Amino acid sequence: MASKIHDVIVVGAGLSGLQAAYDIQKAGLSCIVLEARNRVGGKTWSVPLANGNGTVDIGAAWTNDTNQALIYAYTQKFGIELIKQNTEGNCIFQDKDGETHAFPYGTSPKFTGANVTDLERIRDLVHDLSVAYGSRTGSVEDYDQMSLEQFVISKGGSQKTVDMVRIWSRVMLGVEATEMSAQYFIEYNGKGGGLKTLRSDEKHGGQYLRFREGTQSVSLNLATLLRPKSIHLSQPVVSITDTPGLVTVTTSTGLTFQSRKLILSVPTPLYQDITFSPPLSGGKLTVTTSTTLGYYSKVILCYSSPWWTSLPSGLNACGLAISYQSPVCVLRDTSTSIDGQYSLTCFITGLPGTIWSKLPQHERRAQVLSQVYRLFAGTQSKDDDKEKVKEEVYNPVEVFEQEWTKEEWSKGAPCPVMGPGVLSSVGKALKEKVGNLHFVGTETSDVWAGYMEGAVRSGVRGAKEVIDVLGGERVGAKL
Repeated sequence: MASKIHDVIVVGAGLSGLQAAYDIQKAGLSCIVLEARNRVGGKTWSVPLANGNGTVDIGAAWTNDTNQALIYAYTQKFGIELIKQNTEGNCIFQDKDGETHAFPYGTSPKFTGANVTDLERIRDLVHDLSVAYGSRTGSVEDYDQMSLEQFVISKGGSQKTVDMVRIWSRVMLGVEATEMSAQYFIEYNGKGGGLKTLRSDEKHGGQYLRFREGTQSVSLNLATLLRPKSIHLSQPVVSITDTPGLVTVTTSTGLTFQSRKLILSVPTPLYQDITFSPPLSGGKLTVTTSTTLGYYSKVILCYSSPWWTSLPSGLNACGLAISYQSPVCVLRDTSTSIDGQYSLTCFITGLPGTIWSKLPQHERRAQVLSQVYRLFAGTQSKDDDKEKVKEEVYNPVEVFEQEWTKEEWSKGAPCPVMGPGVLSSVGKALKEKVGNLHFVGTETSDVWAGYMEGAVRSGVRGAKEVIDVLGGERVGAKL
């Protein structure tokens, strides 16, 4: 049996759990954190290159310095250096037939005039609806009973537009546009300021800034602010028993811990891996069993130079590519030139990702390299230039591959998604407490859900809930 009854136990040492524990301890209450992994950070995971040239983020990677205020405040508090996402140069689009073309960053691919107009019309419609939600003025109609794809079709979207929305759905949430509620997608974007904001790499945008030493640097620094021996790693929680005034937690190692309150900071669908007594029921159970995590993988190709910025044809590529082919739907330049780290991050998500994931590792890697070659070689007019591109693509200095869906304690990324009908029926139950149990995580945030900012904000909320009940100094969001 446990030898001490803590004020609070936090399950999960990602950003939301660490933030909750920090606020609770600042309020003078006792708190420990139980983490299943052998590290802190959750989906923030930064790995150094073998050659010593910097790090790569195989999990969360971007922030900004304006509307993601809490994460930005931590970068200032901890002296974490931020670098701007490269947007200088041309993007590349790859169509269904494999044909490629370049287009300036900030513009639409070179579709026919009618298709460009239609794509921008649907983009603006989703953006306006999401901004209306975010400003709490609300949309005229609720679209929860239809999928995102059905929504686009109902608004007269062309096939080219539907195909692009499928890319949005895959790269943003790892699911197909047929699997996600249109209203959920609208609200998800609204929590971050609108579709255009979430997709932007420029000032105020979701992908404006990256972390020189990786996003895990926030989690690692935050963990040092907790009292010594507060974090217990490699302790997967298998059961939670809630009785009046006392919560008992058992881990897979056979250890037992007790507390007056508990904050659960794991992805909602993973609640099913824990035995609750009494069992979760009602809306909380429905939310748990009805939210899904998309298929999400990153393959990061590291090179000795940023060869894509000086292609033989003279095309100055910024490293952003969008593809209707598979397995890679989006490619990003994730270099840190100051450290000599030059990388292209390939996003492999949704249904194409699940198909790709079944292949042996060497075939998965071969498919990725082949597609990256076709993306850049297709912009070259001479065979000799294509050979030069091939030589560059097929000679990475290091390759990282992370399948978040196969990671035991995440099972997908970036956050749980709701299909048609779920949000309107039980969406409010997502962050509702049950007995002595409180629930946090980026998906429960009203601001920047799915992002690091949302995770930290949810941790602030969860801490305030238990502090208000147990007493102690109120701390809010002050860092």
